[in-house]
Amino acid sequence: MSHKTSLDEIRFGASVARKMGQDNVGEPARHAVQNQTLTSRDIETLTMLEFAAQDSLQKYYAAMRQMETRLETLDQELKLRQNRNPIHHIESRMKSVPSIFEKLGRYGKEPTLDSMERYIMDIAGLRVIVSYVQDAYDILDYLQKQGDLEVVTIKDYIASPKENGYRSLHFIVKLPVFFLEGRQDIPVEIQIRTIAMDFWASLEHDLKYKRVHAVDGVDVGPELKECSEIIEGVERRMQLLANGL
Repeated sequence: MSHKTSLDEIRFGASVARKMGQDNVGEPARHAVQNQTLTSRDIETLTMLEFAAQDSLQKYYAAMRQMETRLETLDQELKLRQNRNPIHHIESRMKSVPSIFEKLGRYGKEPTLDSMERYIMDIAGLRVIVSYVQDAYDILDYLQKQGDLEVVTIKDYIASPKENGYRSLHFIVKLPVFFLEGRQDIPVEIQIRTIAMDFWASLEHDLKYKRVHAVDGVDVGPELKECSEIIEGVERRMQLLANGL
């Protein structure tokens, strides 16, 4: 007997997988599509959603690319003036449509594209990896001085780390992007962290999503937090060395 799987069931399965911390949260949805039958209405809804979302997400992608270019230009200018590149590398990412709508649900907002553009500020994001802690604050300061940029929010997890030991400087900027219909100010989230912070965060993420809570009787949570504190101490010493050069 053929069972017709609704779009809501697929979304629910993906949501449950995400909350359980599975590495591939798209697997439940993919399994459902491969083995079940969608209704014509589901297919029509998917087509319309994909078309509308792509049109909307393209704006965020354009803003992300422009912001990345600004940061690369800033890095090259600092190379000429200071004889060093403070930016080690830049990573970019776009939120998926399911994660955007899941976040709208957590915010208690209507799951619409209008709500997406109004309430979700981190659809497009850049992670900027720098050498020293001071580089993170310097880059934020340089960006705040660019007249056409608006720094909307700042969350300083370097000065005030999260409970688990996570450290990074997060902020949202709005930058002008020009389209056929005119100028729009599009938000982009920027996370700046040092190489050492990124090393810690990558391993913490790996352990978290593999659901490793104890290894040979060791509680991983406190161990990770202590590692973060050790890294913070090392970074202070490295910053002092850099300041003395």
